[in-house]
Amino acid sequence: MKTLIVLLMTAVVAFSAHADEKSIQHLKVADVTSVEDARKIFIEKTSEIRSKRDLDAAELQDIHVITYTLEKSVEFFTLNLIGDKKKLAEDIAVVVEDIHINSERNRKEETQKHLNQYFVLADKFIKSF
Repeated sequence: MKTLIVLLMTAVVAFSAHADEKSIQHLKVADVTSVEDARKIFIEKTSEIRSKRDLDAAELQDIHVITYTLEKSVEFFTLNLIGDKKKLAEDIAVVVEDIHINSERNRKEETQKHLNQYFVLADKFIKSF
């Protein structure tokens, strides 16, 4: 009986510690099918994310939603580019996933850290268009 009580208390503590990290229902986004669309989406979504300054809960939610479409754009690049551009797209994909997860879990500082990395990579990538 003591073991059961300890397990239940541990579960309650663990759940309450992560209460602010609720997952958002995943969205389905259409695949990107052309270079033109991938570029347009990448530039637009990067601009949208860049406009988020406060990184409060509402902005983190917005960033999380934006990353769904951004991920599709980056995925297109990783599958259709070669050489250095492909490697850069793959690096961006990793950082976008980090932004996605941390914004979903309402982690302001971690999201900001990954956004800083993203903007450096994204600026370099956009210059190569």
